[in-house]
Amino acid sequence: MKKLVLTILLTSGLMASGDGVYVGVDLGNAKSDMTMAIHNPNIEATETESAGTQIVKVGYYFSSHHRLAGFFQNINVDDGSGSAAGVVYDYLIGDYALKPFVGLITGFGEVKDDYFGIDMTGAFAGGELGLNYDFNGHISVEAGYRYLKTNMNDTVPVYVIDLGQIRDLDVSIDTIRNWFIGVNYKF
Repeated sequence: MKKLVLTILLTSGLMASGDGVYVGVDLGNAKSDMTMAIHNPNIEATETESAGTQIVKVGYYFSSHHRLAGFFQNINVDDGSGSAAGVVYDYLIGDYALKPFVGLITGFGEVKDDYFGIDMTGAFAGGELGLNYDFNGHISVEAGYRYLKTNMNDTVPVYVIDLGQIRDLDVSIDTIRNWFIGVNYKF
């Protein structure tokens, strides 16, 4: 029995100090900078939309400083839906319980607006930075900020009242800024 307890303690200590699989959830708020344009006549407008976000991720710590994760994100869109999936690599700085981190993120997203019939899809890429606090080698909490560039867009027909004609409306999401807090569990 003593050998079993000693083996469990040594194994959990090794995992806490280095590599291992982890799962996590993040909650946050995303602000998307959108451009809407009608050509001939040239009408252009920009708008910032805000939405709550929820992320589920599964990843792997390669060491106490390097981790890689795949994620799925739900985006709360008024009169529609939104989602994204991708990968994120983080470098955690330092050897203390509280570690700043910087990372690279890329993936693919879709935002639908049922009211206007808009269905924007496209890729995104960017970076993130934040703070991670490790409670005990298994449970950690983190908070951070992501900045993403995207090519998500769609074109839909709209009726222009002044012309009495239908014209194409080009809608695109240019950047996404996302604040988040989360919790991770490393096995």
